[in-house]
Amino acid sequence: MDTTDNISQQEFERIESYILGLMTDEEKKSFEEERNLDPKLRANVKDIKVLLQEVERVSLKESLDEYHSELKATPVVPMLPQKQFNWKPLAIAASVLLLLAVSFWVFVGTSTDNEKLFVAYYLPDPGMVTAMGLQTNYEFDRGMVDYKTGDYQAAIARWEKILAQKPDNDTLNYFLGSAFLAVGDPDQAKSYLEKTTQNESSIFYKEAFWYLGLTEVKAGNFESAKPLLEKSGKPEALELLQKIKN
Repeated sequence: MDTTDNISQQEFERIESYILGLMTDEEKKSFEEERNLDPKLRANVKDIKVLLQEVERVSLKESLDEYHSELKATPVVPMLPQKQFNWKPLAIAASVLLLLAVSFWVFVGTSTDNEKLFVAYYLPDPGMVTAMGLQTNYEFDRGMVDYKTGDYQAAIARWEKILAQKPDNDTLNYFLGSAFLAVGDPDQAKSYLEKTTQNESSIFYKEAFWYLGLTEVKAGNFESAKPLLEKSGKPEALELLQKIKN
């Protein structure tokens, strides 16, 4: 059960300090005595530890992705094999890839042109780097962890609560639109993305037009998609525009 929804900022930072080993010996001893007597505090420590581990995992993945990109540009010197190669894992991986490829072609073969175009150009927004525990951003950041790990419905549930208090917030509207598009609900996504495009100063202004254009492409509304894609200013939008004009 999630017990951290109503935790105060001060309490979060105190628990975070304990988990990260930032307390003095005296503070740690006092905290652990309190924890042993308070079931709610024990539950909060457990939940926040999971959150911090998830944030660390996401940050590590981003660092590894960057490292792997750099590694691809590094020349590799081939080495002679030192022992007999085990082909079994490779065979299993090849079977999985073949199954995925067959599934993809079955989908493509049964999809309309607009759905094929949508699949070819759509990638969910990767999300933002979070900093758990900073002032009033805790709940938003918690939702961002959900979003970045693919739990879009959990992110939607958290962000909709915040949006009720901040209906004009461009960041919330943009990522709610992104999350709804990721779960296959373009109609819901449009309402939030359109709200984002009403704020020309938003850093998500052009990205919102790109995803709005893709929702129209998915629906087969190519004429409606054209001005949206043009406003996005994305290089891939020019390529997509050429395809929907033909």
